[in-house]
Amino acid sequence: MKKLFLIFILILSSCDNPPPPEGPDISFTKYQPIYFDVAKIDIVDEYKSPMRMPNVEHLLPISPAEAMHIWVKDRLHGAGMENRMQVIIQDASVKVTQLEKPEGMTGFLTNSQDKKYDAKLAVEIRIYSPESAISQASVTASVTRSITIDEKSSVAERTAIFKQFIHDLMEGMNAQLEQNIYMYFGKYISYSHSP
Repeated sequence: MKKLFLIFILILSSCDNPPPPEGPDISFTKYQPIYFDVAKIDIVDEYKSPMRMPNVEHLLPISPAEAMHIWVKDRLHGAGMENRMQVIIQDASVKVTQLEKPEGMTGFLTNSQDKKYDAKLAVEIRIYSPESAISQASVTASVTRSITIDEKSSVAERTAIFKQFIHDLMEGMNAQLEQNIYMYFGKYISYSHSP
């Protein structure tokens, strides 16, 4: 009887403390890949993180630049013989701002949002013909997202929040780029290779 009681207590305690969410993985394989009449796709990391406050992109579980690399790998495919594509990451920053804590008993008794994070991702995609140094076509997209985080969030909770943050940023970038690609890159899309 004592063993049954201990098992019951363990089950109850595990129900009270569910494991913290891990946040979504960054992947775009649920979307159809887009095939282009290009022989090569290059990513140019024009944005260089200063690696110091207020920039914190290098401290996140996944940075906007890393997520953009995954997007290119999952969504853009070359199916041509000559042209080349350049994906230029112009901005991939995340900046943190310390928020003021409410004063007096209100600040003491309540959980405050202690930090605000602002992310910006700006990208340009260009297509070049083999005989020209001037791009034949280009599209741009720029997305921003902001969040605040509770001062008492655990490390695991913050990790999950940051992963969701970058996921939301990338969903916005995915939607913008896809719309602009089909609007302005139509003649370079290889529809015969699409599933």
